Amino acid sequence: MNQELLYKYFKGAATIEEEKRILNWVEASEENREAFLKERMMFDVALFSNRQDAKKKTVHLTPILKWGMRAAAVIMIGVCGYFMTNDYLYNKLAQPQTVTVPAGQRAQITLADGTRVWLNAQSTLTYTSNFGRDERNVELDGEAYFEVAKNKDIPFYIHTEMNNVRVVGTCFNVCAYKGSKEFETTLVEGIVDIYPANNNKVITRLQKDEFFANYDGKYKKTILPSYEYLRWKEGLYCFDDVPFSGILDKLEKYYNVKITVADPELLNYDSCTGKFREQDGIEHILRTISKDHPFEFSINEEKDSITIYKK
Repeated sequence: MNQELLYKYFKGAATIEEEKRILNWVEASEENREAFLKERMMFDVALFSNRQDAKKKTVHLTPILKWGMRAAAVIMIGVCGYFMTNDYLYNKLAQPQTVTVPAGQRAQITLADGTRVWLNAQSTLTYTSNFGRDERNVELDGEAYFEVAKNKDIPFYIHTEMNNVRVVGTCFNVCAYKGSKEFETTLVEGIVDIYPANNNKVITRLQKDEFFANYDGKYKKTILPSYEYLRWKEGLYCFDDVPFSGILDKLEKYYNVKITVADPELLNYDSCTGKFREQDGIEHILRTISKDHPFEFSINEEKDSITIYKK
């Protein structure tokens, strides 16, 4: 198979006929399938490496070469799963593409329209293989920061369990893990409209520096005092007057551990503030917080479970 055509497909620029040709080729033999996956991995690694070289010129952007390698791996999971199915669609119904980031990791991807997306731990982004041609729709389960490429003719939609977001070209953060009954959006630049997940009636429109949240049906809208908490994409975890329970929930995702609180009274701490680097480690973070809110903690031998109890 021609490498140029494969790369055209990876970029989302292939026609329906070209997609059909590639899928037929992949299905023809195991050797073809392995060659396809190898080319995809090389494409993803090269893409992220080039992006890393460009970012070295900008001091305030974090190096993401290791994110690129991780993202290439998680993208490959979605690709492998896709080609293990038999019901390929060769009509205008586009195939779903899924990027899944495991707990304790982060990744950055660039969509076919030029939109850049940072995905936080335990997050999944789903979109169609013909994304950007006639529509720009993605489904998000987790947390992501978007830098949406401008296109007045084709709005960009983010669909989550509780709410949907509509934009044209802007920068913003969305946090919406399935099952959490929480939805949060922070607008950094531009304008976004927020909808319920089940209808098209606008709840509110956000302007620059505004924050919107839906906590199990209770809406909250305010001016964001700082962008510090968005620095998770740089590996910097910032908490400003956050409940202790909220911090523990974040740490579970960031470090891929299960945290159990033996005494529920400890969860009454409702004003925790701090700034930590990812490489500080969860033990350092908990030890620092315990200086203001006294508690002890123990970690199991596998280091995948932590128990917090009264001092």
